[in-house]
Formats: sequence, C-alpha cells, structure tokens
Amino acid sequence: MLMLGLAALAGGFAVSAHAGPGKSPGRWCGGVRWRLMTLSDPDRTKVHLDRIPTSIANLDALRAPRAIGIRRTTGFQLVSWRMQAVIDRYRIASNGEIVLVLFDIPSGKYMDAYLPNPRCLGPNARDRTGMIAARNALTSHCPKPTPEWQLLGATVDLSGVGFWDPVHTTRGALPNGAELRPLTNLSIIAGCGIGTS
Repeated sequence: MLMLGLAALAGGFAVSAHAGPGKSPGRWCGGVRWRLMTLSDPDRTKVHLDRIPTSIANLDALRAPRAIGIRRTTGFQLVSWRMQAVIDRYRIASNGEIVLVLFDIPSGKYMDAYLPNPRCLGPNARDRTGMIAARNALTSHCPKPTPEWQLLGATVDLSGVGFWDPVHTTRGALPNGAELRPLTNLSIIAGCGIGTS
C-alpha cells in the first residue's frame, strides 16, 4: 500500500513538472515569498524593469526593512538592478533555482542572485521570457549546475529585481539580506568558453 501511495505521489510530481505558460507551477514551488521570487506577486506591475546600474557595494550599503513580508515595501524591491560581477560559484537548489554567488572585484564583497526554475513560473509571472533567457544564457555555455557548489569565475553582466531575504546564512549572503531575485537578464562577458579567444 505504501508503494502504491509513493508511486501515485511520484506520478503527480512528474505531471506537474511540465508546467509552462498558462499551467500551474510544480509542487516543489512555493513558500511564503515564492511569488516575490518569481515576479508573480500582486505588485509585480509596479516593478521598473529599466536595469538601473549599481554594484554589490552599493546594495550592501542599503538598510534592510524592519520586517520582511510578502509585499514589496521598499524602493529596492521595485527596481531591476544591473551590474557586472564575477560568478564565484553556483549550484542548483532543491526547488530548481540556480543559486549564484556573485563577487565584486573592486569592493571584495559577495552577494547572492537567483535564476528561477522555469517550472515554478506561474501564468502571471512578469518578464517570464527574460527570466528563462537569463537561465539559458548560463546553462547553455557553462557546466551543468549540480546540488554541490561549483567554482566558476565567469564575468557576467546581469540584471535582477531587488529582494530582501530574511535568511542570511546562505553562502555569499550580504549582511543586510539584499539579493537579486529573480534575475531577468544575464550575459556572459568572459568565461565558459566566451571571450577567451
């Protein structure tokens, strides 16, 4: 009986894994801030996707809000920020997000950025094509991400929406919890076979 239950659960998971535009996200997607992480939240249309230039040092200087909830309550969360950085290392999380640890050479600071799992992008996700293209720009040139951290060292130009993460224990996390999540643009400048000829 237990085996039948597990088989049914696995079957349901496999079916939900093929979500696309207009389909519901998979069962592994979710969490309190999932809609913010996938630009599917009620305030998504208020986000300016102008790609405002910044740096990891600038984002590190921001003051985090007293309470981090499920709404966009700060200006940082209403902008797509653009920067050049080095992807120090990366891995794939259990929910299918690709986690990037970014490094800023001038300041010596690190921060986290995330490429969402395309199967977790619901029908209301804003800039779906940008998020998928950003992920494809990495995965089509660099080694396949694994659950273990992989060193990379690729220089990238990227953009992502401001996100406050209340958990600061992730490798590379800024002390204030500022992240770029989701990334909406990514291009490799050097590394993974690009810009090395």
